[in-house]
Amino acid sequence: MNDLNGYFAALPTPFTDRQGAIAEGSLDDLVERLVTSHLSGLYVGGSTGEAFLLSEQERAALLRRVARTCAGRSTLIAHVGDPDPALSGRLARLAAEAGYDAVSAVPPFYYRYGFEEILRHYEWLAGQTDLPFLIYNFPALSGVHWSADQIAQLCDLPNVVGVKNTCGDLFAFESLRRLRPEARLFHGFDETLLAGLSMGADGGIGSTYNIQPDRIVAIDAAFRAGDMDTARSLQADANALIEAMVAAGVIPALKYLLTRSGIPMGDCRPPFGQLDADARAALDAAADRYIPAVTPNGTDIAAEAI
Repeated sequence: MNDLNGYFAALPTPFTDRQGAIAEGSLDDLVERLVTSHLSGLYVGGSTGEAFLLSEQERAALLRRVARTCAGRSTLIAHVGDPDPALSGRLARLAAEAGYDAVSAVPPFYYRYGFEEILRHYEWLAGQTDLPFLIYNFPALSGVHWSADQIAQLCDLPNVVGVKNTCGDLFAFESLRRLRPEARLFHGFDETLLAGLSMGADGGIGSTYNIQPDRIVAIDAAFRAGDMDTARSLQADANALIEAMVAAGVIPALKYLLTRSGIPMGDCRPPFGQLDADARAALDAAADRYIPAVTPNGTDIAAEAI
């Protein structure tokens, strides 16, 4: 098994058109680009991948295709969360068979389950395979809110090794680090990565890693070297790009920027809207300024800080 450490791109799913199939060639090209970057691996089939707009068959095909293309060259985490526990279980078992290194899942949402119900669910789901399991804490989208003490309880379940924490409450995050110093804690908001590292994050999982992987890794390198001026400067550049993406919608913007970089991603599925001319122009301007340029030796400028 590959090491479950470092930085993982939350993989978007390319489509042939808004109602079409997964664009397998583009998916292969994106995986190949990321596998050969400085990132540790890929987080497949999560929020950035439009998981809940895919059928079960498409989610399964996505997991299989990425694993085949990666061919053991990078660490793979499969997101299998769904409101239907049975579907989550099937995807978890498929991920294990396909060769994934870990499994992750959002909690079942919509019905406002109690914490004991969610605890039992995660105990069952984490036991569907022998793979390390990451809780996915994303209260802004799931509507499920946990205290640091409750997340610590989830970390005590068999096979659970840590948390993908996409939550802005850094106080709670630091509390969790104190409560469970041995847990693998991944920061999930790209725009506050440096703050997350200062509160004890082991690494990160993010959507913008797809277009600025070396800058993300360089933030970590500068932080661990104690070079806070460089770390803050790199985070500021990352955030200027992220700000433009947020204004347009992060996932549609990400797919546009990847298409612009040479990998056709198609549009997001409805009910996501399509980017208008003003949004595309703003993203073009941000990309021209903030997506790392390539040096003559083929290295991203941001990588020079690694």
